[in-house]
Amino acid sequence: ISEHKNFKDDLLMTGNHSISLGAIAAGVRVFYAYPMTPSSSILSYLASVYHETGMLVKQIEDEISVANMGVGSMFMGARTLIATSGGGFDLMTEAVSLTGITETPLVCILAQRPGPGTGLPTWTSASDLNIAVYSGHGEYTRCVVAAHDIESCYLVTQHAFNIAEKYQIPVIVLTEKQIAESIFQVDHMPKDIPIERGLLSDEELEKAVSADRFKITESGISPRWLPGSCDATFDANSDEHLSDGSLTEDAIPARQMYEKRIRKEESLLKELPEPEIYGSDNPDISFVGWGSVKNSVIDAMNILADYSDKKIAYMHYEYVYPIRTEKFIKYAKTAKKLVLIENNALGQLGSLISSKTGVLFKNRLLKYDGRPFFIEEIISY
Repeated sequence: ISEHKNFKDDLLMTGNHSISLGAIAAGVRVFYAYPMTPSSSILSYLASVYHETGMLVKQIEDEISVANMGVGSMFMGARTLIATSGGGFDLMTEAVSLTGITETPLVCILAQRPGPGTGLPTWTSASDLNIAVYSGHGEYTRCVVAAHDIESCYLVTQHAFNIAEKYQIPVIVLTEKQIAESIFQVDHMPKDIPIERGLLSDEELEKAVSADRFKITESGISPRWLPGSCDATFDANSDEHLSDGSLTEDAIPARQMYEKRIRKEESLLKELPEPEIYGSDNPDISFVGWGSVKNSVIDAMNILADYSDKKIAYMHYEYVYPIRTEKFIKYAKTAKKLVLIENNALGQLGSLISSKTGVLFKNRLLKYDGRPFFIEEIISY
């Protein structure tokens, strides 16, 4: 509960409301979705305010069409958001691969619930990290971000579009039932993020030639412009192609183009923030996690401070992939007891961290019964 005196003016809102407002602040002009719990209220809320925003809001017949229409709209220059849950994202993955080779930006909200299959459709989970990171065929750069509360939902939605357009990649924003549909009390919303389209300037457009569009660069990022914005044309080819988009099956240019797209990950990784650390500087237990578990751990931390000598710290990953590990390695080396905490059975973040660092999590606090972590479970660990 808010501690300031004007709490009667506080906002009561869900994570999906915050994502919707973040999309509006990000300049989203188009939203496509097929209703699927727990992402459905993004569609219903944006539809309820489209008169005020002027946003095109459409319920599409299935998630395959949602993803392909999202790719097409982003290709033509309209900031477009799509949203689904795990089963719907399964159907979207071919289109996600299409964005990888055509270097078309795409932002998708993946609101997690327990699976596989229909699973527990009205309960919570954080078990879709692997599909977000490894979705689609072939190899290409993508970014995965995980929200955890109102402020996070609002900001990461905006950051997702800037990342997608700058690096010309798909960005998957993970939420959970516990975040998407829980009601949070907030006294104010954070400041908006400046919009960065990553497009050529008017001056640069005058000099652009067709071969610039997929030009081989050290960063992996090629010049991007919208169809019809200048005289230079290009093919948006889902087959391997040369710098102007024309098809090729020759080995050398195919390898060079493949490597160019992969190099974006190195450039992106340098820009992404390190995970945040909360709590004691000399903890008895050092937790590592992502998503909604942060809220439970922080609450447990505050309660322990009032009546217990037990000291805990928590490292939180918001930008999950590509994953930064420099800060984690230092954190793990000094930990008396390193504990992975996740709302899934396999410890998916832990496996990702281990694959990059070689650090194994001997201690794991995992929950996968459709319920979020309760404060008592953390305090008594």
